[in-house]
Formats: sequence, C-alpha cells, structure tokens
Amino acid sequence: MTSKVLTIGAPLDELHERRLRAVTAACERLGTLLRSSAPAPASPAVGLLRALASAGRLAVSAEDEEAGPWTLAYAPSPAALAAVAGGSTSSWGARLDAKQKKALRRAPGAVFRLPFVDPVTGAASGGALSTFTTDWSPFTAACAVAVHPDHEMLAGSEVRPRPYFSGRLVRHPLHGDLLPVWVADWVKPEFGTGAVIVNPAHSVADLEFARSVGLPVRFGLGPHEPGADPASWLTPPVIKTGMTLRAGRHDGLSHEQAVDAYLSDLIEAGHAERGESFSLGRVPLAVVKADPAGEIRWSPALRARSFTAEAGTATAVSASLRATPLLSAATEFETASILVCPADAVGADLLWLRLLMFDLNVKHAPVLVVPVARIGSAQGVEPQWLDASLLVAGRPDETVSVKPQLGEQIGRIAKDHAATGVGGGELESAPSPVAGQIFTALSTADFAAAFKAVGPTAKTIRRGGAIGGSERAAFLTALFVLLGLPLPEGFSADALEGAFTM
Repeated sequence: MTSKVLTIGAPLDELHERRLRAVTAACERLGTLLRSSAPAPASPAVGLLRALASAGRLAVSAEDEEAGPWTLAYAPSPAALAAVAGGSTSSWGARLDAKQKKALRRAPGAVFRLPFVDPVTGAASGGALSTFTTDWSPFTAACAVAVHPDHEMLAGSEVRPRPYFSGRLVRHPLHGDLLPVWVADWVKPEFGTGAVIVNPAHSVADLEFARSVGLPVRFGLGPHEPGADPASWLTPPVIKTGMTLRAGRHDGLSHEQAVDAYLSDLIEAGHAERGESFSLGRVPLAVVKADPAGEIRWSPALRARSFTAEAGTATAVSASLRATPLLSAATEFETASILVCPADAVGADLLWLRLLMFDLNVKHAPVLVVPVARIGSAQGVEPQWLDASLLVAGRPDETVSVKPQLGEQIGRIAKDHAATGVGGGELESAPSPVAGQIFTALSTADFAAAFKAVGPTAKTIRRGGAIGGSERAAFLTALFVLLGLPLPEGFSADALEGAFTM
C-alpha cells in the first residue's frame, strides 16, 4: 500500500503555488515507493460534525437566527490545546511542534468545578460545570455562571433568544450558595472551558450583564469594610484592590493572599486545579443553508446539536451543507501519510487540523509533514526545469532564490539518467554511504540534500565509471522523485525495502 499525500492551506503567490505543487508532486512520487498500512476510509463530513457537536466543540453564528445561513465554527477543547502546548501528542516533527506551540496564546489561571444541583431540592444532581478564571480573589461574591449557546451542558435543550436562564443551578464551591447558569452570546467558546464565573462587583463586563438581566451585585473585595453608613458603601467595579470582605475565616486578606487561600481550599476539596488556558480562537468548518432539496435536517433552535441524537425533538428544515477546505482535509486525514502545506499554514490550517484530529480522537499521525516556504525569486531558469529548480533550491521550509545555473545543472543530470540502467551489480547487503545519504534525504523530504547527494554519482556515470547496485538504485530513485524521470523497466520498488528511514 503506497502513502497518500494530503495538501492543506493556501499559497501566498503564484510562484509559491508552483513550488507547493512541485513539492506535492515529489511527495506523491515518494509515496509510491513507501510502504504503509491500509488507510482508514475517508470520514463523511456530517459524521465529523456530529462528533464535534456531541462534544460541544461547534459554535454557530448566523446572519438570521431563524432563516440562516448558519456558519459552524470549530472551537478546540482545552484538552486538545493543552496536549499540543505540552507536547503530549505524537510529534509531527520537532521544528513544527515548536512553531505550533508558539502559535497558541497562553493565560495563567485555574479551573474551578461547580457541582450541578437539583433546582428544586438543591441536592447534588451529578457532574460539575468547569469554569476557567484568571482572577479569583473576589470569588466569594460570584452570583452566577454564564455559558455560550452551544455549550455541551445544553445538550437536549433548545436555545432561546439570549441571554436567558438555562434552568440549571450549580453550587458555589467555597460556601455552597446556589448560582444560576445563564446562556449568553458574549461568552467565548474558544476561551478556557466556554463557561465563566459572573462577578458583577468586580468586572466591568459582568456588571453590565448583571444590570441587563437583574443579577445581584455583591462585594468580595473592597478598600474598607462597609457598614450602615451610606458613605461607607462601595461603588462597583472594584478590581484587584483592597481586602477580602464577607469571606468568613479569610476576611481581611489582601488581593494576593486571597488568590492563594481560596485556591488552596478548593484544591484540597477537589473543586479546582491550577493551570493555563491555551487559545487559538475558532475557525469555520461549514456553512448550512436552508434548501428544500438539501441532504441534512437542521433545527435553528438546536443549532449544532441538530447533528446529534436530540435532533428529532425539534422543528427542523431541509438544508445543504458546504464544507470548508479545512473540513474537507479532515475527512481525508486518516487516508494520508504525508502532509504538505505552505509554511505559513503550520500555525494556522495545519494546527487547526491537528487539534481537530485530537478532538475527534483520531490517533493516526502523519509519517511526514512538509511545510513549503515562498521563493525569493526565480528569473532566467529554463522553463523545462523550473519546477525541479523550485524543488531542489533549498529545503522546502527555506525561503530561497533560484538561479539559472541550477536549471542547467538539473538538465545535465537528467541526461545522465538515460545512461543508467537497472544492471550494473547486485544490491549490497548494506547500502553504500552515498546511497544512504540519498535515501536519508528523501526520507525527510530534504530534496535539496538529495539532489546534492546525486551529483557525485552523476559525474561518475558521465565519465563512464562504475557504481554499485545500491548507489545505482538510490540515483534512479532520486531522479524519479525529484525530476519525475521514469524508473527503468524492471526496476522493483521491493528492492528499496528498508532503504527509507521513515
């Protein structure tokens, strides 16, 4: 079974696009020589969306909530982001891993787990709502929690005009107060856990929200202890200043002391853990449009949950689905062993694809990932050898300028190919040093190094000298991969078994 190549990401200009095509073609020829296990069948786009919707990883936006069209965007899970940031997933190459880690935005903080309770009895109902916060010094005064409209907590329920009370309550883990869970568009699914603590006395945004829906404004921090005298009453918002108020045994702590004390209590009780939030934003995966002849059923009230088991409980319309290139690439990912992308896509399209695969629980990792950089210039190169020159002028991820002399050199070596047949000696038990260099370079898609390594062999052939069987096989293989020159009749890829180091 040969290795399939998947290309993802848009080139930056015409010359970059041509180099990208040349690298992709070389990787496809390389793939015909590699042995890989039988790939999994392509995954239907709707199946991938269903899995993401069930996990609460899809966010919906619309020009018109009822009539659409509706854009489905992917928001990576905290687990996927942390796995890439922490290097706990299978490596896609050290340099690529480092670039992708750098592309993620980081925010230090903590995850608080607020237990769900029965709204009538207040008894624990199972499970907890995870929230991420960067400042919990006024946490004792929190009065609510807010989630985004496509949060997994809302599974089985219809979304109404926002903001609205979800009907669910959670316990405040520091003192047990019951907090309502609201649904609001301003909560970002791509930040933290997609659920935030609402603390109106200590946040401008939370104060505005509280005033709009009628939530209480309580103080957990202040420059002094208020009393019955109106002159001592505090004015919101009070942000990261003063001492703790109404905090029981923690009264009178500074802002910094409260952060440590509250977190210590919550960690000891199993309600929290310190951590970082990694974010990349969200990215469109598909557009859904109302269409009487459409292939899917869509419920504006269920939003992305239209793809899940609850879809039959709400009014739905026929709709068509248009996948973005990222979703199309995701459907083919498990069928591919080699990925090719523009270098600028490493921290964008390619990173999105990697996060998607993590959230879809796809364990398959590519054998080879090849980022392709732009070309500085390529003037005066003979058109016949331009693509090959773009390929071998430098490593694919290097920005290089192509000179006419390179095209001339390629033309000379191509002529040497005609003078090389299959015969000329049996393959040695171990490849020669030259053959080893060529196969190692090809294995890492370092096409410039492979081309450099065939130079001495080409000179030997040109002068009528003899070369060993493994060097001959490596030379022919390199010219097939690099220049697209045909392998001689009778050449067997089986002879290359074990030659590649992938």
